Amino acid sequence: MNSENLMRRFGVVDTGPRTCDTHGEYTSTHIVRGELDHWSGCPTCAEEESQRKVSAEMAENRRRAEQQRMERMLGYACLPPRFATKAFDTYRADTPEQQRVLRICREYADGFQAHYDSGLNLLMLGSPGTGKTHLAVAILRDVIERHKVTGVYTSAARMFRRIKSTFGSSEESETQAIEAYTTPALLVLDEIGVSYGSDAELNYLFDIMNERYEQCLPTIIVSNIQPDEMGAWLGDRVVDRLRESSRMMLFNWDSARRDIAKEGAQ
Repeated sequence: MNSENLMRRFGVVDTGPRTCDTHGEYTSTHIVRGELDHWSGCPTCAEEESQRKVSAEMAENRRRAEQQRMERMLGYACLPPRFATKAFDTYRADTPEQQRVLRICREYADGFQAHYDSGLNLLMLGSPGTGKTHLAVAILRDVIERHKVTGVYTSAARMFRRIKSTFGSSEESETQAIEAYTTPALLVLDEIGVSYGSDAELNYLFDIMNERYEQCLPTIIVSNIQPDEMGAWLGDRVVDRLRESSRMMLFNWDSARRDIAKEGAQ
C-alpha cells in the first residue's frame, strides 16, 4: 500500500501550508472521517495547550493532596465539634480587654515560627465563659493551616484518661500516649483545674511539660484558675518552667454565655 492510500485509509485527504498568528507557518492536515471534516491547527499551539492542561492537572492534584493533608492534620488535632470552627473573626470582642486579648492571640498565631523556635507558651487564665477556649482553638487552627505544622487540643482529664487507659492495653503503650502530647508543634491543654489532680497525674503533667520545655515546643494552657492557684493545680515544677517562657492573659470579665442566654430568652 503506497503512502497516499495509507493516508486516505486513516482519513488524511490532503496537506497544505497554514499560518499561525503566534508561531508562523506550519503544515496542516486535511482530515475527513465520517462527519469529521477539518484542517488540523498549529502543532505548537496544540503542544502548548497540552502542557497547560498537564500543568493545571498537576496543580489540582497538589491542591487536593494539600487539602487532604490539612484535613488529616486538623483531624489529628482532635478538635471537639463545638469548637472545631472557632476562629478569630467569630470571637466577640466588645470591650477593650477583649480586644486586647484578641490582638495578642492574633499576633501569637502570626508570629508562631518565632514562638516555635523559642518555645513561648501562652497562659489563658480567668473566669469561665470568657472565650479562652475559643481563642486557643482559633490559634491552633490558624497555626495548623497557615504554618503547616502539627497541633493537638486536649482537656487535661482526657489526656490523663488516655494515658491511664494504656495500663494493660496492647493497642497503645504509655510511652506512645505521652508522646502524642510531647511531639506536636503546638499543644492546647484545656480545663486545667476542673478536678484535683492526683500525684500520678501531676507527674504525667510534669513529664509532658518538661519534655516540651526541653524541646522548646509551645503550649497553650487554658484554665479557669487564677495565677496564684497555678501551683496547686499544675505543680510547682511545671509552674517554674512556665514562668520562664510564657505570656499570661487574664480573662476576668462576665461570662458571654450569660449574655447569650439572655438574648435567647428575649
